[in-house]
Amino acid sequence: MDFRTFLVDLSEDAARSARIETAARLAEKSGGSVVGLTATGTHLEPFRGAGEEAGQYGVLAANHLHKLAAAHRNALETLTGQVSPAIPTRHIVVEAESGWALADEGRFADLILPSAPSAQADVPALLAGVAEYAMLNAGRPILLVPGGSGPRLGGHVAIAWNGGREAARAVADALPWLVHASAVTVLVVSAGKYSAAGEKEAYRDSADRLTAWLLSHGIRASLLVGEGDPDHVLPQLAAKVQAGLLVAGGYGRSRLRELVLGGTTRALLRQSGLPVFMSH
Repeated sequence: MDFRTFLVDLSEDAARSARIETAARLAEKSGGSVVGLTATGTHLEPFRGAGEEAGQYGVLAANHLHKLAAAHRNALETLTGQVSPAIPTRHIVVEAESGWALADEGRFADLILPSAPSAQADVPALLAGVAEYAMLNAGRPILLVPGGSGPRLGGHVAIAWNGGREAARAVADALPWLVHASAVTVLVVSAGKYSAAGEKEAYRDSADRLTAWLLSHGIRASLLVGEGDPDHVLPQLAAKVQAGLLVAGGYGRSRLRELVLGGTTRALLRQSGLPVFMSH
């Protein structure tokens, strides 16, 4: 089964064009469609007793939203049309915050392309950012496109594997991408000298079982093992094999624990060098 419906966050950031173009290329390959989402945020009605000023505020707010929606629709149609005029597009406007809107609309899509948070994103540690909220609540995978260009079908794909449920979910969700990959590498990272010998063997055995399962789907995968902090080692290993996409599970342990102690999911969400396909 291919991905057919791609939901794209039209929020205006440096990677928006790359998100739209990536979704369009994928839709062209699969015969699918691109849905662009404009989330306007929650707007409070002016105090009704405020008189003439309230009416003026309402007119200004309506005009702003109309211009915003028109600009977003134009970006969606223009960038998608540059890939192929035949790609069906649909633009939806939701009066809600971006994360909630993506999660709600994303349940009726195959793949969500949210705006990617940056390392400088000013989001309190215990609150979920847009991409994180969509991943945790939509029940669909997300594709982060943090740079100026997105991943392409047919490239080298790396899989971050720890044997956990979330990693297994991500690999299963990514099968439509993996079957088109020119190469697939399973990345396993242990804590180096702090890992027990039995733990290392368990990781390797689990990775070997994964490669056997992938082969049953016609996907040949190699194995690359690293040691150290996964936050740093995973991107390094992905770069070493020149992967254009990293497949990873989101929050393999308590989200609160990852936020307090630091965690690989949060690091991958905020890095800017590599597109990431992620499921929870």
